[in-house]
Amino acid sequence: MLAGLVGVISNLPGEIMKLRGSGLRAIAVRSRVRMLAVAGAAALAITAVSAVAPGGPAARADASFATPAITVADGNSVIAVQTSGNGLRFYWNEFGTRTWHGEQVAADGTTFSAPSMVQDGDSVVIAAEGAGNSLDFYWQPNGGSGWTMETVAGKGTTYSAPSVVQDGKSVIIAAEGASNSLDFYWAANGTTAWHPETVAGPGTTFSKPSQAVNGTSVNIVAEGPASALEFYWAANGSSTWTRELVAGAGSTTDAPAITVNNGSVNVAAVDENIVATMFYWALNGTANWHPERLPGLDGGAPAITTYLGGVHVVDRDWFGQMADKSTSNGTGTWQWTGVGGQVSKSDPAVTMNDGNENIAEIDFNGNLDFYFQDDDGSYLQEVVDTVANL
Repeated sequence: MLAGLVGVISNLPGEIMKLRGSGLRAIAVRSRVRMLAVAGAAALAITAVSAVAPGGPAARADASFATPAITVADGNSVIAVQTSGNGLRFYWNEFGTRTWHGEQVAADGTTFSAPSMVQDGDSVVIAAEGAGNSLDFYWQPNGGSGWTMETVAGKGTTYSAPSVVQDGKSVIIAAEGASNSLDFYWAANGTTAWHPETVAGPGTTFSKPSQAVNGTSVNIVAEGPASALEFYWAANGSSTWTRELVAGAGSTTDAPAITVNNGSVNVAAVDENIVATMFYWALNGTANWHPERLPGLDGGAPAITTYLGGVHVVDRDWFGQMADKSTSNGTGTWQWTGVGGQVSKSDPAVTMNDGNENIAEIDFNGNLDFYFQDDDGSYLQEVVDTVANL
């Protein structure tokens, strides 16, 4: 059966085109199918995204494919996820325990993308696309109860999941804007005044962006025209953005991921030409990007994080199984490790907590799962919440 499945996959055509123009974005079924295993039999599941206008994601029918957000707040692992009713939920556990606590951040009908989350000072902050393609922001003090909501940008402004990062005494957000533009917002801590900037104009951006703070500058990556991989940077306090081409046409499918590591910028992206995840790095202050092909194949958007002395890239590999692809800095040698035995429906999110890799994803049964790496390098699974509550 496996041989037959591989034969079917190998004969599929290349990725069916994306229709882009004048604000209309229709994303056809990707030939890089999501491969799922059901009761011991291999089955193919093709993720389809309906045509929507202009450029925004449709409301999901269920929570199966919503990528969770994960970070560390007050020493504890915390997760946020879009629910099946287009609400927003938050989960936390006490470090070292397996007891998870859930809270509703926002009611059904408020949230229309995967969330992005980070600790900012002594608070947790979450950004997500809101109703009418708005951009919403939520925050709560560590250990507090109740979430405060702010509107970052009104209706018709936001057409992807955002990326939120803490930058000094400010919070910064990047998102795909109207007509496939790239927008950036910042607000000083303690204020509700959000300042918008245009990073790149119409027709430049075709995915959720990913951003990182790199010293005294902000770095952003996103899929560009013709599925190229685009990189932008600006010095803190400046609204002048500089563009670099990391990789050319066909190099980027799904949202790329970015991190900063040991004096360099690291980017992971799916190359549709080879159906594999690529890793790119460039020394700070240079525009010379070095490509490395990661082991295994691709099954969705990657997540990236650093550990002391190296990098982790996590994505879905064969048959929807999550895989961790890790390297020690300066070696160029990557190790492939399967993460649990579950089949993933969502793309993963990853962070580090006290030197331990933490991963969140939605599994084939629709449950929200958490994985952490044991001392022997294997990954242990916890069910954070079941599909009944998502």
